[in-house]
Amino acid sequence: HNPKMMVSLKMVVVAAMCAMCTAWPVVRLNDAQGLAKGAVCLDGTNPVFYYGKANSTASTNKWVLYFKGGGWCYNEDDCASRAKSPLGSTSKVAEDFAFGGVDSDDMNVNPLMASWNHVVLWYCDGASFSGDNSEPYVDKKTNQTLYFRGKRVLDAVLDVLLTEHGLDSAEEVLLSGGSAGGLSTYLHADYVKTKMPASVQRYKAAPNSGFFALHSTAAGNPLYPNEMKYVYTMQNSSGGVAPRCAAALAGTDDAWRCIFANYSYSYSTTPMFPLQSAVDSWQMGNIFQLPGPCTRGQFDNCTSQDILALNGYADSMVADYQRTQKWSMPGEGGFVESCLEHVAAQGANFDKYEIGGVKEVDAFTKWWLSDNEPSANHWYWPCALTDTSPHQCNPTCGGAQGGCAPDDLMCH
Repeated sequence: HNPKMMVSLKMVVVAAMCAMCTAWPVVRLNDAQGLAKGAVCLDGTNPVFYYGKANSTASTNKWVLYFKGGGWCYNEDDCASRAKSPLGSTSKVAEDFAFGGVDSDDMNVNPLMASWNHVVLWYCDGASFSGDNSEPYVDKKTNQTLYFRGKRVLDAVLDVLLTEHGLDSAEEVLLSGGSAGGLSTYLHADYVKTKMPASVQRYKAAPNSGFFALHSTAAGNPLYPNEMKYVYTMQNSSGGVAPRCAAALAGTDDAWRCIFANYSYSYSTTPMFPLQSAVDSWQMGNIFQLPGPCTRGQFDNCTSQDILALNGYADSMVADYQRTQKWSMPGEGGFVESCLEHVAAQGANFDKYEIGGVKEVDAFTKWWLSDNEPSANHWYWPCALTDTSPHQCNPTCGGAQGGCAPDDLMCH
């Protein structure tokens, strides 16, 4: 893993991810809203969120709640360095921020939800808003006190939105997020629903690049599963995963698996529409770690063995969805493509990628506007990479990697 945060890039990503979007102002929680409840970032600073008010009367009670991503800190030392960045501290976050895709206010990219209320829940806990460890951790090497309180941060931000910004009269709510925020969406969709007012008539979730596979490296080393298992224990994430998963695996040696998307997805009752690559560029570098130059561009430089391995990875992800009861339930759907990308649906690619002639944005819109239709109407699955060049089987993926560079965590 490359833990560098690339925070020197600060927020220039806004322009790259969302050329036509409005950047929304920061809302800072005060001590009574954050600190007094123990709801703080890694370094003890109060949480923040970014809020763009609905820009049409018809959308006053319609909301997109979007979890910011940016990887995880896999151990205490990793968290200590993260606590000095905007992904672990809100002391130096930008005054405004925005994403594209489902959280865009650009009618050209996101015609359905552009005029809605838009919230970015800023990510500063290092564990996808899942931790609730009452004991602070003191890093003796750096003399830092660290707080693992992401679940409390989520609660505190929702409380402020409900009491001060009109979420308490919401009628339609989309919960979404990208990368580690996509995982947050899988983990918290059912829980967030319990916090919604009775006025909500439609509540669904669309995790973006959040289905991080419980998968070994190409060489067979369970690196990423072991890393996330440690995160779960270190941060005490048992109360910050899908509630039905936590209940089902409570007291077993497998309880940590609920921090993985495939487990939390399978137990979730919230209608979901994953926006996902089966060969996600972050996963290629950090989970699968296929040696050689294959996982660059759009698989331009791959051997037959590489393609076999990549299709195997993609097949196992599709199987992770399809072995659940959930995927075939009425109201479910998803758009799983073969592009080498990460959080590309957070930007301009949301209205470029296609499967079977249907654009991702149109597939998502059709699913949102439907209720309890057969899931077969709303699932889009990836093609298999081809043995001969060009290996990319989906021409709408383009020639370059989509979305964010995997190590640019501020972009996620």
